[in-house]
Amino acid sequence: MMNFILICLDTYRADCVRARGRNDVIQSPNLDAFARQAVTFDNAFGEGQPTLQFRQALITGMRTFPWKHQFDTRGLWLNSMAWHKVDPACDTLAEILQRNGYTTGFFADTYHMFKPTQNYHRGFTSWEFIRGQESDNWRLGRIDDVEWEKYTPPGTEKSADAHRLIQYLLNSRDRKREEDWTSAKTFLAAIRFLEDAQHNRPFFLWVDCFDPHEPWDPPKKYADLYCPGWNRPWDPIAGFGAIDPADEEARARCRANFYGECTFVDKWVGALLDKVDALGLTDETLVVVCSDHGTELYEHGVAGKGLNCRHRNNSEILLMMRLPGREHAGRRVEGFVQNHDVLPTALDVLGVEHKPVDGENLSPLITGQTDSVRDTLVTGWSRNASVRTRQWSWSANWQDPEPDQFLFDQVNDPGEHKNVAADRPDVCADYRKTLEHFLGQSLPATLKGRGPTATIGPRQLWLQKHALGRRWIEA
Repeated sequence: MMNFILICLDTYRADCVRARGRNDVIQSPNLDAFARQAVTFDNAFGEGQPTLQFRQALITGMRTFPWKHQFDTRGLWLNSMAWHKVDPACDTLAEILQRNGYTTGFFADTYHMFKPTQNYHRGFTSWEFIRGQESDNWRLGRIDDVEWEKYTPPGTEKSADAHRLIQYLLNSRDRKREEDWTSAKTFLAAIRFLEDAQHNRPFFLWVDCFDPHEPWDPPKKYADLYCPGWNRPWDPIAGFGAIDPADEEARARCRANFYGECTFVDKWVGALLDKVDALGLTDETLVVVCSDHGTELYEHGVAGKGLNCRHRNNSEILLMMRLPGREHAGRRVEGFVQNHDVLPTALDVLGVEHKPVDGENLSPLITGQTDSVRDTLVTGWSRNASVRTRQWSWSANWQDPEPDQFLFDQVNDPGEHKNVAADRPDVCADYRKTLEHFLGQSLPATLKGRGPTATIGPRQLWLQKHALGRRWIEA
């Protein structure tokens, strides 16, 4: 029986693997080497996003959008559309494989999966939550010791929203070596599992790395690869304080921090893959590398995910599969695929039966038996939805679609810079009908899923009530 390794990288843009030929700046030697040994899907997109929605579909093969569940989310923050646990009625990859004799391991620093009411570690015989990412409520300390000014543009107000940066700085204040970054710790934990699991085969290993999610804060030398000589008293790590649109040098440094974090993650992906080789497991192991979504790097004026699923930079995912024995190495697949296709495809490769799911088995695409399993993609991101084909990408707010519609010509404007919705009402009407058919109702739509509610994380509340006090809150 074959092993299976699933590597999910949060916010890793699909074009940040140099071997794919869309970015000649990024340095990604390990993922480049992997791409040469793997099948790369050049048109992969999320079906429901961002973080938790993506992972629900990834490990169950079932669509999350349209949002439909009303699960308990007490104590969970943030709280957006479909931001909740895995449906108890769905089998997960780990549960299916464990029933089929697999040893299962899960190692992650994506802290959202471990908050109250969550259940993403179902079916694992071994799992570890690596603490300290972003605003994970982990470390306490002297608030006055937090060096806010090192990470925010001059003049940035200290406010109640500062809790995320404060928490991040408290969590990471003892870092001394590269191995102290949580992404490195996550891969090191996964490597330990491999060393143990080689004697407990077959195994399924899920590695979920929160980087390069913001804050973009790699070890300095990795950012310096892309923006050397930065000598200002602050370093923009994205997500904390707006950068002056006219300050292109600061924007370039922010972009360099993202690229640097990608290169740092690439190093640790390589360390894991090297261990697979060293243990002699390559020929009997399926390896899937994916990301849950991308991000904007000022192509449309912002850095981050603020434009939701509107642009390809956000909704496109990285997806590469290295088959056992490197079969079909280097193959590029053009057909549209999505994250809920991973489960049926992986289980087909492994020879494991499963119940029917929403996702498509991509094996016929991989072998060249067909060039398409779907012609149209539908993606949901909170109250936004997009319909994408090779010619057009249309998006709107499904609760209030007028006049907020966006239409981009994928052939003549692949960068999606000109909204031509007003010029092509016929196309907008057709794609709107496609979404309405998919949802089973006319727009504006009403979905069954719980809508986002105002929630406050425990540490944010503590900081507001006790630690920050008048010094920041009333400033």
